[in-house]
Amino acid sequence: MERLKAYSKVNLILKVFPKLKNESKHRIHSLFCLYQSLYDDIQIEESTTTRIVFIRYNKKINIDSTKILLAIDYLSKLLKRTIFLNIIINKKIPVMAGLGGSATDVATIIKWVIKKYNFKLLSTHLKHIALNIGSDIPFFLSNYLSAWVSAYGNKVVQNHKKIPRFKLILTHIPISTTNVYNAMNDKKYRSQVNVKHAYQMLQDQSSTKNVVCNDMWSFANKESAKLNAISSKLSKNKKVILSGSGGTFVEIQ
Repeated sequence: MERLKAYSKVNLILKVFPKLKNESKHRIHSLFCLYQSLYDDIQIEESTTTRIVFIRYNKKINIDSTKILLAIDYLSKLLKRTIFLNIIINKKIPVMAGLGGSATDVATIIKWVIKKYNFKLLSTHLKHIALNIGSDIPFFLSNYLSAWVSAYGNKVVQNHKKIPRFKLILTHIPISTTNVYNAMNDKKYRSQVNVKHAYQMLQDQSSTKNVVCNDMWSFANKESAKLNAISSKLSKNKKVILSGSGGTFVEIQ
């Protein structure tokens, strides 16, 4: 079996637009950064049947594999052949932590398959993947260390400017991205993120207190009283941003 590393990500800026009537998902404008110090280990090989096993601390764990199965099915249609894979994923990235743990696993598997069959994904394929499998996946497929991600996650433009040093603060509080997005479906919802101001804050040493960097943050706090308490405590003394829908914080150094 071939061994692969599926790296995590953080969002330093995350603007979420109100969902329009004809849209199935919210559009975003976000500054993504690959975080290579934290990753899942994936073992993969072709097989006669598809088998997906998740392990953590050498024990099998139950994690939803729907997105991986959807990706395999989509690749089978694109390649016009039935693909069967034997996959073992050693989960090191915390689940439901805003670090793209599910998306990076899917993207790493997709990259392995398309490299094996010498297939190139087009923009239409990326849009299908973003809308139907996972909006974070196209970023991981890009192989960029940092990028501006927009539309439904399918538009990825490499960021060439310097990114501030940061470290992660893991709370191990699971937050459902679906629940957060559902809360943002309210007709009264409006984005509070000014991307220009948020980016300027990242470049200098100003505080994050008066700058909204992540529209999901306040909604994630409503999902968990414990996360809300940690948010308040960290924000008093540190320059922190919630990554994705949480519950991991990014401390700007």
